[in-house]
Amino acid sequence: MIASNSRVLVWRNLRCLSRGFPFSNCGRCRPSRLLPLTSTIRLKPKAARGFHTQPFLCTSANDTLTSAKHDPSLLPIACPGCGALTQWVDKEQAGYYTRTRNAVRSYIQETSRDRDATRTENELCAESTDISAKVKSADTASGEELKLASGKEELELAAPILPLCDRCHSLVNHREAYPIPYPPLSYIRDIMEESPWHINHVYHILDAADFPLSLVPDIYRDLSLQTQRSLNRRAKTVTFRHGKRQTDVHFIITRADLLGGMKEHIDSLMTYMTQVLRDALGPSSGKVRLGNVHMVSAQRGWWTKEVKKKIWEEGGGVWMVGKANVGKSNLIQAIFPKSPDAARKLRVEENSSHLTPEFGPLDIEESGLLPPVQKQYDFPVLPIVSSLPGTTASPIRLPFGQKKGELIDLPGLFRGGIDEYVQDGFKFDVIMTKRPKPERLTVKSRQSLLLEDLVRITPVNFQSVMLASPFVPLTPHVTSTEKATEVLLGQRKPPHPPIAKKGTNKCIASAGVFELKYDVTEKYGKSVKQSKYQDGDNLTALYKIMSVDILIEGCGWVELITQIRTKDFVEGEFPKVEVFSPNGKCVGSRRPISAYTFLHEKRKQDAKKAGRRRRFG
Repeated sequence: MIASNSRVLVWRNLRCLSRGFPFSNCGRCRPSRLLPLTSTIRLKPKAARGFHTQPFLCTSANDTLTSAKHDPSLLPIACPGCGALTQWVDKEQAGYYTRTRNAVRSYIQETSRDRDATRTENELCAESTDISAKVKSADTASGEELKLASGKEELELAAPILPLCDRCHSLVNHREAYPIPYPPLSYIRDIMEESPWHINHVYHILDAADFPLSLVPDIYRDLSLQTQRSLNRRAKTVTFRHGKRQTDVHFIITRADLLGGMKEHIDSLMTYMTQVLRDALGPSSGKVRLGNVHMVSAQRGWWTKEVKKKIWEEGGGVWMVGKANVGKSNLIQAIFPKSPDAARKLRVEENSSHLTPEFGPLDIEESGLLPPVQKQYDFPVLPIVSSLPGTTASPIRLPFGQKKGELIDLPGLFRGGIDEYVQDGFKFDVIMTKRPKPERLTVKSRQSLLLEDLVRITPVNFQSVMLASPFVPLTPHVTSTEKATEVLLGQRKPPHPPIAKKGTNKCIASAGVFELKYDVTEKYGKSVKQSKYQDGDNLTALYKIMSVDILIEGCGWVELITQIRTKDFVEGEFPKVEVFSPNGKCVGSRRPISAYTFLHEKRKQDAKKAGRRRRFG
């Protein structure tokens, strides 16, 4: 008996010494005594910073106790910022962690300390349980019962602070990150097929800056989504295919604050945005309803509450699909549904899983393309937000509502914006992050509009004056067509410092000819009196104002308007402009949004509030 006790004591001494605790300061190395059984005791060993002991045993490199301070397996399974799986092999890939970084090293040490404390507590609970069983069997006659404290833990509301990978750390602090490949749409489809939810919803995120160029073509066919309801009042709201419920789709137009400064102005554009979306979806979209279109602004909180409520009520798997840099991660921070107080009271502390009962915990090796699910928190670690395209590397799963649903942030698809032809030092400057307030530029005949040294807009078949309002972060310049051509070809020095990459001038090509075919006379025309017997409330019939919006993908739009006489107008013949860009790409058109009217009204209101200037003298 004495020999067995001495062996246990020596084993405890060696284990405590390997952790850096001396014999005299560790209570576990002293002779064992009976512990009280009415409560669970959790030992908190003191930190070993103040002690300097010399080890007398040589431990192997595989000893988990000595290598726990730098054990990378204690890191989170995936980076909470970009979703990439944790790895410490390739520095050029997302998810790489430098173990010597302060945040990473301190997290590993803290996790190792908590793991050891948990292991110690479990051992003590096991010993206390054995002793209590013996005492209970011995004292059943006297009726004495000893109770052990329950080991339940309260569900935390806020997620613990997790370190970011090196790529996310550099992106947040230095705005620098190496690019990552964009996934194809088939990859998104394969991930959605592994969804553990019976009910799934796709939220197609669109950017208001170049809407509708960020629309994914043929998204219904490629993702096998449920088609839009027809105008028939008996049309089904839910359809099934091969015995499985089809996924419905919602269109979310983000960054709506770029279109105007007032919420009332943006709210009046809802009918316009729906019509533009119909034009982009094709001719068949005229026979269906589009009641699932939402326009939000995550920065100002416009209409985010309605989307958040809809996600909470529908539940299931919510998949955020869209092209790169359209604002998916930023939108998630505004619409992620937190559990209300009523749901918090109904939580089961023993089961913190959010999956449906028929699905068990995920296995990392057998989970396929879908990454492992995170633990549920009311305030989880949300994805990072950056202006750099391709921030999210892998799907990020955010559960909510105690088995109610899950929000999945997917990596962005290839967008192909104008920033591909811009130098690395100016990439962030060509991304629209705030609402521009442009001045109207007058483009006369034989003149062209230059946007830096990347884009040229030239009138084709009309001699009248054209007004241009560039809602882009690119510096505009009006010059003769001959000089503008030489600037794009690199034969003349540009009026502003060049931002295009070397060799871009060799790939300048025509992006197409666009017609100013939309009549905006009601918005920009002025009411005049046709005679002294008529009121001036009606618009004049002597001229028409035609307009179109030229879209620069990933950058913004340029509003073009011109005036033509009614008697000279021929049906089917409209004023035209030709646009030149690198490789003839990154350019499109849409019906005019007339955003300059909002800016003009705002300036008139400000001038009216300022009042009339006083004259002195």
